[in-house]
Amino acid sequence: MTLAEAGEIFGYWERSPPAHLMVQTIAHMLGWTPPPPPASPLRVEEIAAAAPPGLAVAHGGDLGMPAPLDPDALGARNRTRAVAIARRNQGDG
Repeated sequence: MTLAEAGEIFGYWERSPPAHLMVQTIAHMLGWTPPPPPASPLRVEEIAAAAPPGLAVAHGGDLGMPAPLDPDALGARNRTRAVAIARRNQGDG
């Protein structure tokens, strides 16, 4: 990206700020403040287990989502259907 392109982007943002910055500004005006950083530095294990910054993470079970699909069960069901279709088609001929 060139300096001129970056200037165009910043100019656009001055005219039309990104929504997350507008929401953050409104929240600050209403008295919201971000939580203070932890008093002690994080351990390496805690950093590795943390979600990437800005990413909201919720486990599927927490949202009522169905269990992930089982590829082996799907394959078995598809093979059963293929056999049934083949038998049906043989009877038509």
